[in-house]
Amino acid sequence: MGELSEPFPLRGLIFPPSPRRHMQPAPYGGGLPALTPAGISAPVPAGYTYIMPEVQPLTPPPGDLQLIRMSSPWKIYGRMLGTVVVAFIVCQLVFMIPLGIVVNDPFISICGAILAAPFVFLLTFLRRPRLVHLQRAAPSQLGSGVHRLPMGGSLQTPVPTTFAHHIIRDDSILDTPPSKTMWIFFAGLILTTSALTALMFADDTLAILVILIFVIIGIPAWLLGFSIPVVAWWSWCTRRLSLHTRQREAESWIVGGMLSTIPALTINSLIYPLMAGIFLSEAMVNLTLPVVSAPIGEELCKGLFVLAFASTIDTPKRGFQVGFTVGLGFAMLENLMYVLGSLFGGPLGFTFTALIRGLGSIPGHAFWTGLTGTGLGWYLMDKRARDRQLIVTPELVGEATQKLPEWKLVDPKTGEFLSNTSTDAEEVPSSPVATLLENDLAQQFGNWRPAEANWTVPMPKHPLVGLGLAMAGHAMWNGSLTLMEVVAIALNWSDLTTTLAMLGLSVVLVGGIIILGRAIISGVLAAPTKAA
Repeated sequence: MGELSEPFPLRGLIFPPSPRRHMQPAPYGGGLPALTPAGISAPVPAGYTYIMPEVQPLTPPPGDLQLIRMSSPWKIYGRMLGTVVVAFIVCQLVFMIPLGIVVNDPFISICGAILAAPFVFLLTFLRRPRLVHLQRAAPSQLGSGVHRLPMGGSLQTPVPTTFAHHIIRDDSILDTPPSKTMWIFFAGLILTTSALTALMFADDTLAILVILIFVIIGIPAWLLGFSIPVVAWWSWCTRRLSLHTRQREAESWIVGGMLSTIPALTINSLIYPLMAGIFLSEAMVNLTLPVVSAPIGEELCKGLFVLAFASTIDTPKRGFQVGFTVGLGFAMLENLMYVLGSLFGGPLGFTFTALIRGLGSIPGHAFWTGLTGTGLGWYLMDKRARDRQLIVTPELVGEATQKLPEWKLVDPKTGEFLSNTSTDAEEVPSSPVATLLENDLAQQFGNWRPAEANWTVPMPKHPLVGLGLAMAGHAMWNGSLTLMEVVAIALNWSDLTTTLAMLGLSVVLVGGIIILGRAIISGVLAAPTKAA
């Protein structure tokens, strides 16, 4: 309720001056227009007061809405980069709590809890739910030409309209950078550090210059080296599965994988050494830790976080997606630590670590946990089908028929809708440099695309089976590297021979995980979308 001193075509209530109303007449008599039911401006008589219409209350959104968001795939990359740095700090500080308990030093635990608190709040703030305040004006002959807005001000429309506003959760679909573009950037990074390595070994006089250049580019190389492969695999999996994926859910999955490193670190660093130290020597504990503790502890922790997202899993394909994403979150934080440590080995150590982990360890974590998610998805799909056959309540029917607003992405350059089920072959790079590189590659290789695997691995139909397969695959990867290290020590190999042997084995393991991963994804794509 208020007075207007300037001409403003608002529809409201016009009252004559009355002492009983305790209202003053408008100071500009006859100069204030109002809208008639037909939407035509008419002057307010002198001495009358204009009263703004009341704000419409919030209402539930209709199910036939289509909401549009401009595509901005690189925003999620920046958001995940900031999140993983905060999660890394949280992981290290929270780990001090059980460490203080084990070493019987309460001061360490108290300091860890106090220092971790602000970063936990920061992580919670970054992961706060995103809500959208939607305000709609729809043409209607029974409406008005002006509406008071909830947050202040007013809305004037050229034709009569009805106004409604709703609070909607941001359920926009996942929008990641194209995987091909990410791999091109990663290849450029590896070629750059490889060139620095070659210069260092080619001419000793250039060693100082190379080290100086590497120090300058070290931090950007670290940020790109540990994160780009993760987002590339994330984008590939999302587009390959062709599932409607909400961005808020996908981000929760990958953050859950980051947080799973906290209990996994506790198991590997404290619980297993204490338990195994009762029966084994310190050397045997260190030798068996990557073969026993890491596969069991890490896959168990990741599997528990997959289970925490069971409400979003309805099919084996969705279960694989959740497990794959949780595994990527774990690998992203773990990769941060490994790549950060490799910086002290110069460009050679960085190149070797970033390449092997980007092509082997990261998809390994993702595919192993994807098997756990596949088993959980199959189990939940069958269980819900049995429950649906036993009883069908009106609540279940209402839940099944409830329709939520549909979200779509729009290309800000062309204005065309972007499908969330596109494949890598349909991706459009976001960078001009990437566009030129891809066009050049297309001229050389044509539209070549790797064929589907001609064999598939059987998919687990129970979460425990999937978890067992994940542990076995993880143990086989770590065990192969550990065995090679034992053989090198036993045969007294030189450092150069050991390095070449480890490099050769790593290449074999990377090729194996990629071939096996193709078979796994083929089996997932062939899995049913509903219970038989």
